[in-house]
Amino acid sequence: MVNKRRRLFLASAALLLLLILVGYWFYFAPPGGFPGKQQAIKEMMKEYPEADIELIQDIIFIDSEHVLAPFITKDDGYGLSYWEWRKHRWEFARIDSGATPQLWKTNPKDPGSYYITWNFHPDNQLANLNFYLKKDGNFSISDGKHHYFPKVQMELKIDVGEKSSYGFTKIPDEWNEFITGENQLTASSMPNTIFSDFFPPAQFYIGWSFMNKDGSGEYPPFPGNSHGFESGDNHIEHIRYLNKEEIYQ
Repeated sequence: MVNKRRRLFLASAALLLLLILVGYWFYFAPPGGFPGKQQAIKEMMKEYPEADIELIQDIIFIDSEHVLAPFITKDDGYGLSYWEWRKHRWEFARIDSGATPQLWKTNPKDPGSYYITWNFHPDNQLANLNFYLKKDGNFSISDGKHHYFPKVQMELKIDVGEKSSYGFTKIPDEWNEFITGENQLTASSMPNTIFSDFFPPAQFYIGWSFMNKDGSGEYPPFPGNSHGFESGDNHIEHIRYLNKEEIYQ
Protein backbone atom coordinates (compact mmCIF):
# COMPACT_ATOMS: atom_id res chain seq x y z
CA MET A 1 0.00 0.00 0.00
CA VAL A 2 2.86 2.36 0.90
CA ASN A 3 4.65 1.63 -2.38
CA LYS A 4 1.43 2.24 -4.32
CA ARG A 5 0.97 5.63 -2.65
CA ARG A 6 4.61 6.45 -3.27
CA ARG A 7 4.29 5.61 -6.96
CA LEU A 8 1.08 7.66 -7.18
CA PHE A 9 2.79 10.62 -5.50
CA LEU A 10 5.80 10.44 -7.80
CA ALA A 11 3.56 10.18 -10.87
CA SER A 12 1.52 13.20 -9.76
CA ALA A 13 4.67 15.20 -9.08
CA ALA A 14 6.09 14.28 -12.49
CA LEU A 15 2.83 15.27 -14.19
CA LEU A 16 2.77 18.59 -12.35
CA LEU A 17 6.38 19.28 -13.33
CA LEU A 18 5.59 18.44 -16.94
CA LEU A 19 2.62 20.82 -16.95
CA ILE A 20 4.78 23.59 -15.49
CA LEU A 21 7.46 23.05 -18.13
CA VAL A 22 4.89 22.99 -20.96
CA GLY A 23 3.22 26.12 -19.59
CA TYR A 24 6.55 27.93 -19.40
CA TRP A 25 7.49 26.85 -22.91
CA PHE A 26 4.11 27.92 -24.30
CA TYR A 27 3.78 31.31 -22.58
CA PHE A 28 7.15 32.47 -21.26
CA ALA A 29 9.93 30.96 -23.37
CA PRO A 30 11.93 33.58 -25.32
CA PRO A 31 10.81 34.21 -28.92
CA GLY A 32 12.21 32.01 -31.65
CA GLY A 33 13.68 33.10 -34.95
CA PHE A 34 11.45 35.11 -37.25
CA PRO A 35 10.33 33.30 -40.45
CA GLY A 36 12.23 34.08 -43.64
CA LYS A 37 10.81 36.68 -46.00
CA GLN A 38 9.32 34.14 -48.39
CA GLN A 39 7.71 32.17 -45.57
CA ALA A 40 6.26 35.39 -44.11
CA ILE A 41 4.77 36.30 -47.51
CA LYS A 42 3.32 32.79 -47.81
CA GLU A 43 1.63 33.05 -44.41
CA MET A 44 0.13 36.48 -45.16
CA MET A 45 -1.06 35.52 -48.62
CA LYS A 46 -2.72 32.38 -47.23
CA GLU A 47 -4.87 34.47 -44.90
CA TYR A 48 -5.20 37.57 -47.05
CA PRO A 49 -4.52 36.93 -50.76
CA GLU A 50 -5.86 40.37 -51.68
CA ALA A 51 -2.60 41.83 -50.38
CA ASP A 52 -0.84 40.41 -53.48
CA ILE A 53 2.61 40.88 -51.93
CA GLU A 54 5.61 40.80 -54.27
CA LEU A 55 8.45 41.17 -51.78
CA ILE A 56 9.26 42.14 -48.21
CA GLN A 57 11.63 45.10 -48.06
CA ASP A 58 13.00 44.55 -44.58
CA ILE A 59 12.58 42.71 -41.27
CA ILE A 60 12.73 45.20 -38.37
CA PHE A 61 12.70 44.04 -34.77
CA ILE A 62 10.94 46.78 -32.78
CA ASP A 63 11.67 44.68 -29.71
CA SER A 64 12.06 40.96 -29.02
CA GLU A 65 8.32 40.28 -29.51
CA HIS A 66 7.31 42.79 -32.22
CA VAL A 67 8.47 42.90 -35.83
CA LEU A 68 7.70 45.42 -38.56
CA ALA A 69 7.95 44.10 -42.12
CA PRO A 70 7.44 46.67 -44.92
CA PHE A 71 6.49 45.23 -48.30
CA ILE A 72 5.79 46.04 -51.95
CA THR A 73 2.79 44.58 -53.79
CA LYS A 74 2.68 43.26 -57.35
CA ASP A 75 0.83 46.39 -58.47
CA ASP A 76 3.58 48.63 -57.01
CA GLY A 77 1.85 49.43 -53.73
CA TYR A 78 3.83 50.05 -50.55
CA GLY A 79 2.55 48.59 -47.30
CA LEU A 80 3.38 47.35 -43.82
CA SER A 81 2.85 44.14 -41.91
CA TYR A 82 2.92 43.98 -38.13
CA TRP A 83 4.01 40.79 -36.39
CA GLU A 84 3.78 39.70 -32.77
CA TRP A 85 5.09 36.73 -30.80
CA ARG A 86 1.92 34.99 -29.60
CA LYS A 87 1.65 31.66 -27.82
CA HIS A 88 5.08 30.51 -28.89
CA ARG A 89 4.83 31.47 -32.56
CA TRP A 90 5.13 34.51 -34.80
CA GLU A 91 1.77 35.75 -36.10
CA PHE A 92 0.99 38.80 -38.18
CA ALA A 93 -1.33 41.15 -36.30
CA ARG A 94 -2.17 43.42 -39.21
CA ILE A 95 -1.48 44.07 -42.88
CA ASP A 96 -1.88 47.52 -44.47
CA SER A 97 -1.50 47.69 -48.24
CA GLY A 98 -1.55 51.49 -48.20
CA ALA A 99 0.63 52.30 -45.24
CA THR A 100 0.00 55.89 -44.27
CA PRO A 101 1.18 56.57 -40.70
CA GLN A 102 -0.06 54.26 -37.96
CA LEU A 103 0.47 54.26 -34.18
CA TRP A 104 1.60 50.88 -32.84
CA LYS A 105 1.08 50.51 -29.09
CA THR A 106 3.31 47.50 -28.50
CA ASN A 107 2.37 47.75 -24.80
CA PRO A 108 -0.89 49.73 -24.49
CA LYS A 109 -0.26 50.44 -20.78
CA ASP A 110 3.14 52.04 -21.44
CA PRO A 111 3.23 55.11 -23.74
CA GLY A 112 7.00 54.71 -23.80
CA SER A 113 6.44 51.70 -26.06
CA TYR A 114 4.37 53.55 -28.69
CA TYR A 115 5.80 53.71 -32.22
CA ILE A 116 4.76 55.64 -35.33
CA THR A 117 5.20 53.67 -38.56
CA TRP A 118 4.88 54.46 -42.28
CA ASN A 119 5.71 53.29 -45.80
CA PHE A 120 5.12 55.82 -48.60
CA HIS A 121 5.59 55.22 -52.31
CA PRO A 122 8.84 56.96 -53.42
CA ASP A 123 6.97 58.74 -56.23
CA ASN A 124 5.37 60.95 -53.59
CA GLN A 125 8.72 62.75 -53.34
CA LEU A 126 8.30 63.52 -49.63
CA ALA A 127 10.91 65.66 -47.90
CA ASN A 128 9.67 65.29 -44.33
CA LEU A 129 6.85 63.95 -42.23
CA ASN A 130 5.47 66.05 -39.39
CA PHE A 131 3.68 64.43 -36.46
CA TYR A 132 1.67 66.28 -33.84
CA LEU A 133 0.41 65.41 -30.40
CA LYS A 134 -2.62 67.64 -29.97
CA LYS A 135 -5.30 68.46 -27.44
CA ASP A 136 -7.94 71.06 -28.09
CA GLY A 137 -8.59 73.79 -25.54
CA ASN A 138 -11.56 73.41 -23.23
CA PHE A 139 -13.62 75.69 -20.96
CA SER A 140 -16.10 74.65 -18.31
CA ILE A 141 -17.96 75.98 -15.27
CA SER A 142 -18.41 73.81 -12.21
CA ASP A 143 -19.90 74.97 -8.87
CA GLY A 144 -19.62 78.54 -10.07
CA LYS A 145 -15.91 78.18 -10.81
CA HIS A 146 -14.46 78.76 -14.26
CA HIS A 147 -11.98 76.20 -15.55
CA TYR A 148 -9.86 76.76 -18.65
CA PHE A 149 -7.63 74.11 -20.16
CA PRO A 150 -5.28 75.49 -22.83
CA LYS A 151 -4.75 73.78 -26.14
CA VAL A 152 -1.65 71.63 -26.55
CA GLN A 153 0.43 70.93 -29.64
CA MET A 154 3.76 69.11 -29.71
CA GLU A 155 5.57 68.55 -33.00
CA LEU A 156 7.94 65.84 -34.21
CA LYS A 157 9.62 66.39 -37.59
CA ILE A 158 11.16 63.44 -39.46
CA ASP A 159 13.42 63.95 -42.48
CA VAL A 160 12.55 61.25 -45.02
CA GLY A 161 13.85 62.81 -48.23
CA GLU A 162 16.98 60.68 -48.59
CA LYS A 163 15.83 57.63 -46.67
CA SER A 164 13.94 54.45 -47.50
CA SER A 165 10.24 54.57 -48.30
CA TYR A 166 9.49 53.02 -44.91
CA GLY A 167 10.36 53.97 -41.38
CA PHE A 168 9.37 54.07 -37.74
CA THR A 169 10.05 56.22 -34.71
CA LYS A 170 9.40 55.92 -31.01
CA ILE A 171 7.32 58.79 -29.66
CA PRO A 172 9.43 61.48 -27.93
CA ASP A 173 9.93 61.41 -24.17
CA GLU A 174 7.91 64.60 -23.69
CA TRP A 175 4.98 62.97 -25.51
CA ASN A 176 5.33 59.94 -23.26
CA GLU A 177 5.23 62.16 -20.17
CA PHE A 178 2.21 64.09 -21.43
CA ILE A 179 0.23 60.96 -22.38
CA THR A 180 1.06 59.30 -19.06
CA GLY A 181 -0.13 62.37 -17.16
CA GLU A 182 -3.31 62.64 -19.23
CA ASN A 183 -4.13 58.97 -18.68
CA GLN A 184 -3.63 59.32 -14.93
CA LEU A 185 -5.74 62.47 -14.82
CA THR A 186 -8.53 60.85 -16.81
CA ALA A 187 -8.53 57.75 -14.61
CA SER A 188 -8.70 59.80 -11.40
CA SER A 189 -11.40 62.20 -12.62
CA MET A 190 -13.79 59.66 -14.13
CA PRO A 191 -16.42 58.36 -11.69
CA ASN A 192 -17.01 54.65 -11.84
CA THR A 193 -20.47 54.88 -13.36
CA ILE A 194 -22.15 53.64 -16.51
CA PHE A 195 -22.29 57.23 -17.80
CA SER A 196 -18.49 57.55 -17.97
CA ASP A 197 -18.51 55.44 -21.14
CA PHE A 198 -21.02 57.75 -22.84
CA PHE A 199 -19.45 61.07 -21.85
CA PRO A 200 -15.65 60.64 -21.82
CA PRO A 201 -13.51 63.73 -21.16
CA ALA A 202 -11.76 65.57 -23.99
CA GLN A 203 -8.73 63.56 -25.05
CA PHE A 204 -5.52 64.15 -26.96
CA TYR A 205 -4.85 62.71 -30.40
CA ILE A 206 -1.97 62.31 -32.84
CA GLY A 207 -2.03 63.69 -36.37
CA TRP A 208 0.37 64.02 -39.30
CA SER A 209 1.23 66.29 -42.21
CA PHE A 210 4.14 66.48 -44.66
CA MET A 211 6.23 68.59 -47.01
CA ASN A 212 7.16 67.60 -50.56
CA LYS A 213 10.66 68.03 -51.92
CA ASP A 214 9.42 70.84 -54.16
CA GLY A 215 7.98 72.64 -51.14
CA SER A 216 4.36 72.00 -52.04
CA GLY A 217 1.76 70.56 -49.72
CA GLU A 218 -0.33 68.51 -52.12
CA TYR A 219 -1.67 65.39 -50.42
CA PRO A 220 0.42 62.31 -51.40
CA PRO A 221 -1.41 60.53 -54.24
CA PHE A 222 0.10 57.15 -53.37
CA PRO A 223 -1.31 54.97 -51.94
CA GLY A 224 -4.63 55.28 -53.69
CA ASN A 225 -7.22 52.83 -52.42
CA SER A 226 -5.78 51.21 -49.32
CA HIS A 227 -7.07 48.11 -47.58
CA GLY A 228 -5.97 45.90 -44.74
CA PHE A 229 -6.47 42.78 -42.71
CA GLU A 230 -6.24 42.12 -38.97
CA SER A 231 -5.54 38.88 -37.15
CA GLY A 232 -6.58 38.70 -33.50
CA ASP A 233 -6.34 41.54 -31.01
CA ASN A 234 -3.88 44.30 -31.77
CA HIS A 235 -3.27 47.87 -30.73
CA ILE A 236 -2.51 49.58 -34.03
CA GLU A 237 -4.34 52.85 -34.66
CA HIS A 238 -4.73 55.01 -37.73
CA ILE A 239 -3.18 58.48 -37.44
CA ARG A 240 -5.39 61.18 -38.91
CA TYR A 241 -4.15 63.58 -41.56
CA LEU A 242 -4.20 67.24 -40.50
CA ASN A 243 -5.04 70.09 -42.86
CA LYS A 244 -3.12 73.35 -42.47
CA GLU A 245 -6.10 74.88 -40.69
CA GLU A 246 -5.84 72.23 -37.97
CA ILE A 247 -2.20 72.97 -37.13
CA TYR A 248 -1.50 75.79 -34.70
CA GLN A 249 0.99 78.26 -36.11
